[in-house]
Amino acid sequence: MARIVVIGSGSIGGYFAVEAARNGHEVVLCSRSPFDSLRVTQLDGSVRELAVAARTDPRDAVEGEWVLLATKAHQTDGAGGWLRSSCGSSTRGVVVMQNGVEHESRVHPYVGDTLVLPAIVLCGAEAVAPGEIVHHGFSNLEVPAGPLASELAALFTGTDANVIATDDFTTAKWRKLVSNVTASAMTSLTLQRLAVMHRPDIQRLCIELATECLRVGVAAGARVDPAEAEAMVLGMTTTNPEMGSSMLYDRLAKRHMEHDSLTGAVVRVGAELGVPTPFNAAILALLSAVSDAHT
Repeated sequence: MARIVVIGSGSIGGYFAVEAARNGHEVVLCSRSPFDSLRVTQLDGSVRELAVAARTDPRDAVEGEWVLLATKAHQTDGAGGWLRSSCGSSTRGVVVMQNGVEHESRVHPYVGDTLVLPAIVLCGAEAVAPGEIVHHGFSNLEVPAGPLASELAALFTGTDANVIATDDFTTAKWRKLVSNVTASAMTSLTLQRLAVMHRPDIQRLCIELATECLRVGVAAGARVDPAEAEAMVLGMTTTNPEMGSSMLYDRLAKRHMEHDSLTGAVVRVGAELGVPTPFNAAILALLSAVSDAHT
């Protein structure tokens, strides 16, 4: 069994920590907020619990065979102490379970020669209190195919966590970014859950946002077609309307949001590659103003 260090034991990190523990792995929880155990409540009311107290001081960090970084993207620098102390000669890899398209560049300053495995997360988990998580659906990690991906998948064999290996991670991460710059932005700005995506006016706006995102993705090397934007946006209406987004949960909790790594990435990369992004730039201004009001 492996020692798995989870940095950021909120909704995503906490959910996958509990799943890893089901396979008998030693799980070390690192968190800003103290708690004595983790509880994940499923939609059917069943509860899975991990009786491990969170460590809140990086001086108490231990080296892990695997390190799961599940903080928000903008919290990476703040997790630098944890990363430095948790990575060592026995560490197989750091799994960066964050949104956005800049996974590797965010963590490289803190992990030395440790291998970095970027991950796209599709998991409807909501942290309702420190150590308390509600799982609304989905539990997928999509990672670049290779030996490290196979080893990661083996950690979760037989659990409800699914590790999916892809031969084209660049395309996958830009497709995921579409949902971040549309559904995440709309839910956080309107303070509504995914039901807001059923509004025709919101759909029209989101199609513009998604089209820009896909155009930037093409320029960045992703194999996507901007003409897919409408189908991708309408597809979001098939998701549980009671699900939210991590940005919505952050705004409700009056925390800084990770918009700069999502909508900001589209605007930033678009500017670098000469792709106009006026709709995303406008939404970025609104998200920045909302987020700054909480800090």
